[in-house]
Amino acid sequence: MIKRVVLLVVLLIVLASVAWAVFHFKNLTQLTASDFNDIPPVSNVSQFDLWTSAVEKVKAERTDPTGPVETPPELRHYSDRHWFLATQIAEIKKNNVPVCHDYLELAAMLIRGEMVSVPGVTETYVLYGVAQRVDNGWFTNDEDQKASHDYTALQTLAKNFGGRPYNLDDPADRQAFKANMLSSLRPAALKILEDVAAAYQRQFDRPLPVSSLVRPEQYQHVVRRYNRNAVLIEAPPHSTGLAFDIDYRFMSAAEQNFVMAELARLKNEGRIEAIRERNANYHVFAFIDGVRPSDDLIAASLEDAVPPGQEAKPATEAPTVKETKRKAEKVSHKSRRRRKP
Repeated sequence: MIKRVVLLVVLLIVLASVAWAVFHFKNLTQLTASDFNDIPPVSNVSQFDLWTSAVEKVKAERTDPTGPVETPPELRHYSDRHWFLATQIAEIKKNNVPVCHDYLELAAMLIRGEMVSVPGVTETYVLYGVAQRVDNGWFTNDEDQKASHDYTALQTLAKNFGGRPYNLDDPADRQAFKANMLSSLRPAALKILEDVAAAYQRQFDRPLPVSSLVRPEQYQHVVRRYNRNAVLIEAPPHSTGLAFDIDYRFMSAAEQNFVMAELARLKNEGRIEAIRERNANYHVFAFIDGVRPSDDLIAASLEDAVPPGQEAKPATEAPTVKETKRKAEKVSHKSRRRRKP
C-alpha cells in the first residue's frame, strides 16, 4: 500500500513538472509570436523565466511624471550628417577592423574570440529585439562555401554554443542558432554596454533593454527592409561588432535623459560615437582603444559614408559639438516661440 502511494506521489510530481515545462515553453512561443517574431536569446526554461521577468520590468508602466526629453547636442546629427557615419568608418580603418559578411564568418570570429557571446539577460541588461528578423533558412547554398574553413567553423560552433548543441539540419535549430550568434559583440563594445547598463540599473532598478548587437551584412540586408537606419555601405557599423542599440520606447523622460547624459559623457571622453535615432533607439559605437579617430581620418572617410546613389560633399572643416549645440538651441528657441499663445 505504501509503495503504491509513493509511486502515485512520484507520478504526480513528474506530471506536474512536465505540465510546468510545457506551459512555460508555450508562453515562450506565444511571446515570440505576439511581440516581434524573434527568439528569446536563452537556452533553457530557467533563463527564460529570468528573461521574461526582465522584459516585464522594461515594459512596466511608469508612474513618474513624463517631463521633457532633452536630447543633448552630443546625440544629435552634425551639420554634415555624413560625419557621424564617417567617424565610425574612420575607426574601422584606423584599427583594420574586419567586417562580418555572413553567419559563417561570424562563427569563425566567435571561435577565434574576436567576438564574444552576450548573455540574453543579466542583472543590468536584457536583450529585447535582437534577432528580430532572423529566419530558419540555410546558412549558404554555395557548395564551395560548404567546403570552406568558415563552414567547418560553423559546424564546430554548432556542436556546443551557449551550453547546448544545434542540429543544422533542423529549421528550428538553425533559427535559434542564428539568433544566439547575433547575440554577440566585440569586447570593447560589450564593456561600454555593461558600463551604461550598470549605471542605468543603479539609478532606476530596471535592466537596460538592448535591441541590436552584431549584424552580419547578410542579416543587415534583411533588416534594411524594415529599418531605414540600417545603412547599406561597404562597412556597416553593426557588421563590425562594435555597435549596439538601446531601446528607449518604454523609458520615462527621466530615464531617457539619464541614458543620454551617460552616452554624452562617454562621447566627450572620446570612448564612443552615439546618436538618438527616431526609431526609438540610441545607436552606440565603441572605439576599440577609447580614442576617437582624428578629424583628418574622418574627413578622408566621408566618401565611404555616403550610401549608393548619393554624392559626398567635400569636407571644409570638422563639425563640432558646439556647432551642433548652437543649431539645437535655435530649433528649441523656435519651438518655444510657436508654443506661446
